[in-house]
Amino acid sequence: MLRRLGALVFVAVFMTACSSHEEPILYRADYPQYESADALYDKANLVVEARIVGEPRYLQEKEAAPDPAETDPQLNPQAGAPAAVAAQPEAPPMVITVYTAQIVKVFKGEAKEGQSIEVKELGGTFDGVTYQEEHTTALNQDSGYVLFLETYPDSPAALLNPVQAKYPLDAAGNPASLPENSIKLARTELESMS
Repeated sequence: MLRRLGALVFVAVFMTACSSHEEPILYRADYPQYESADALYDKANLVVEARIVGEPRYLQEKEAAPDPAETDPQLNPQAGAPAAVAAQPEAPPMVITVYTAQIVKVFKGEAKEGQSIEVKELGGTFDGVTYQEEHTTALNQDSGYVLFLETYPDSPAALLNPVQAKYPLDAAGNPASLPENSIKLARTELESMS
């Protein structure tokens, strides 16, 4: 399931206020960093201007079956050890938010204007508990963005990086960098890449 989040190396660290879940559970993930808009464009297999439509949906990804290398006593010396000795702290569930994005313009990739695609981001609210990725700014309904995506045949597309691969459109329709993003992107630059 982690492969579906692209090149994401996932490490979850969580904080809870006992079992009340009043505090959000915090994810920390290590995403690839890009040096330029050209590098983002080269890595993405889909680059679009899109508008977020409809309500997002929240999903909990199921954990894969245990790897035999972890449960086979001949491959793992701790397999079969008393539970108190072998137990690892339980990681929080992986919750993702899936948005519907209606494509306004295609700069790169196999998509058509007017087509709707699903885009996922780490974090969201599931069963009354809020899960947040420390660098993710949620996509806003009815807002326009330029998105640098990795697509999959059986899963929603994923941003290459939650900060660097998402550019909200300003009032004039120009892409604006998020506050933590040092990579600036001009519409003319994007059009010259395509």
